[in-house]
Amino acid sequence: MLELSGDTLVVFVSDSHIGGDRGCDGFESPKELEALFVELAGREGPVELILAGDFFDFLQIGEVAPGKNRASLTIERPEYRGLFGALKRFREAAGKRVIYLPGNHDAESFWNKEIQETLRERGLVDEFAYYYLASVETGGGRRVVYCEHGNQFDPENCVGDYHDPLDTPLGHHVVMDGTRRIAPFGEISPGLDLSEIKMVYPLVAIPAWIASRYFYNMAGKVASYLLVPLLVAYTLYKVAAFLISRATDGKVSLLFGSYRELPQVHQVLLDTVLFLLLVVGIFGVSFLVVRHAVRKTLRAVSPGGTPHYSPAEASQKRIRAVLAGEARPPMDPAFDPTTADVFVSGHTHLPSLAETERPDGSKAVLVNSGCFLRQLQPITPRLKGPPVFVSKFVLTHVRVFAQGEKMRVELWQQPKPAGQTLTRIERLVSIGRRPPQPPAGAKPRLVASATV
Repeated sequence: MLELSGDTLVVFVSDSHIGGDRGCDGFESPKELEALFVELAGREGPVELILAGDFFDFLQIGEVAPGKNRASLTIERPEYRGLFGALKRFREAAGKRVIYLPGNHDAESFWNKEIQETLRERGLVDEFAYYYLASVETGGGRRVVYCEHGNQFDPENCVGDYHDPLDTPLGHHVVMDGTRRIAPFGEISPGLDLSEIKMVYPLVAIPAWIASRYFYNMAGKVASYLLVPLLVAYTLYKVAAFLISRATDGKVSLLFGSYRELPQVHQVLLDTVLFLLLVVGIFGVSFLVVRHAVRKTLRAVSPGGTPHYSPAEASQKRIRAVLAGEARPPMDPAFDPTTADVFVSGHTHLPSLAETERPDGSKAVLVNSGCFLRQLQPITPRLKGPPVFVSKFVLTHVRVFAQGEKMRVELWQQPKPAGQTLTRIERLVSIGRRPPQPPAGAKPRLVASATV
């Protein structure tokens, strides 16, 4: 266990998922992460920076040229030059250290020693470890903080042996044989861009996302090419029939009897309405078939076979059991978790901070560092239609430090506005339901905090 001085700041960043082949890279915030590294480098006193798993996304990178590895390919990309330059300068500053923990998307960093050598030689990492365990001196004694990525609490992404390249969990194959092969297809139809499938949160919402995109795209086309022209034609028809009836001294109102004045036009409009109803019916059946097929496929790889399964809730439940002494931390079974004051994890991409009670009645904090990604999150629209998926940048990290006699835990977010690619129909049905976007250039903000 590391013993840190009372002026040490411990920072946890996870799930940035940097890197990937064309169409597979989901990392869109290098400048924001660079700004965080610059701020930490300029901070007085010692800083422990823990890259808590899935910092890179090696699963999204295919073939590698001789003499290269997946880390070097990512570091050398021009758009990341400033980011890794800032990380290097942070590590070179006095009292600053970088500790790299493995996740399930960068497990190769442990079985492929070339990657570790690259990260050390480029001056980016001081130490590689399965977990982070340290005590921080406070006025009330030492407080213990423990961290591991969190994928070991997820049966579908649990790695048995990080030194065995053949030890690959189900989630590994879902990415390699699923999303990585699908994403490069890009926009396969108007409104459905498969390169964004990895952004859908949570994973079990993918069927709803696909069905929603098809539904609102088709609804927009039906409205544009059928409903609006039909309404215009019907209005013209009623006006023409009314004028004819008045000109011929017919006792016909604007609303009734038009079919007697223009029977052929009336029949054409009636046939059009019937055709429209047929189209809508076929569209409805197709929508249900697509949703069912995708949902059935996802259920085959979802724990318990249910689309309502929440990895984030399941992970938090397992961590609470660990802190209660009912289980041991997967990455360090020798550690007594009931002595941990703070338990930090990532993996779920859902930032959270909560308190729990240990066996002796004292309080502990469990905090999830979230991710540094953009997500497509579902919101409930008006009129009870399919959910509308809106873009949102998460960009969160965790800070732990001594404060008087206690330890303070903070969850921070770097706000960033996300552009929306919603159809007119989606914008209409989600008025007042879409979460507000932060203004450009907004300062980092404190989301949640606790003391222990």
